[in-house]
Amino acid sequence: MTPTTLKAIMLDLEFNTNDVAVICGVTRRTTQLWTSGRSPVPQSCALVLMGLADQIITLDWILDQIAPRSGMN
Repeated sequence: MTPTTLKAIMLDLEFNTNDVAVICGVTRRTTQLWTSGRSPVPQSCALVLMGLADQIITLDWILDQIAPRSGMN
């Protein structure tokens, strides 16, 4: 995923760098490196963001997956 594509998806989803960081499990600084082109966007994160942009997966589903689960040790 190019920085231009990442920025377009972020704009479409109304996400900022912190939103992407939370969804992808990285720091805000990492997302800044991605948008600047200094570091590549991992394929796993690119797929999640493209899935959101294409409405294949929902934000609610993602947040449910990253939320702490009770009863799991």
